[in-house]
Amino acid sequence: MMKQQEINVTIRRAKKEDMAQVYKMIRALAEFEKLEHTMTLDAVTLEKDGFESENPAFTCLVAELSDGYIVGYALYYTSYSTWLGRSIFLEDLYVQPAYRKNGIGTQLFLAVAKIAHETSSKRMDFHVLSWNPAGDFYKRLGAVDMTVHEKWHQFRMDETCLNRLFSPDPNIS
Repeated sequence: MMKQQEINVTIRRAKKEDMAQVYKMIRALAEFEKLEHTMTLDAVTLEKDGFESENPAFTCLVAELSDGYIVGYALYYTSYSTWLGRSIFLEDLYVQPAYRKNGIGTQLFLAVAKIAHETSSKRMDFHVLSWNPAGDFYKRLGAVDMTVHEKWHQFRMDETCLNRLFSPDPNIS
């Protein structure tokens, strides 16, 4: 594996034409998290949602090698806390396995944190699976595990649940 000083990347805002490479990494992340069976997103939707709308659903940063090859990404969006105000939610941070342990993930994470800071965001939120060793890295940077610290539990209603709630069929409950 290459040493950290041997890998020079540029962290920059993604462009629509980067989404094919980013999409492949999103698939790889889903596989890494053992959740690929839940992924229904395709590259076309990713491009549309991030680049073909007056109000893009997300912003994406990429870590790019000098030859244009993208080795990592961070995808985030603006959220809002009714207690604090503007916030950023980091949805994904991923570096391809061959390029890990070279500081690229740190660069991506700090780039998003800097954006949060410069936009006067009051916090930056993100999820980490309990088994992912990245949790220790985030704690070393000062992040707080909200499940432990404030006893917050995250809930989700998936598409099936939403469809069931608003189904015109009165027999579905």
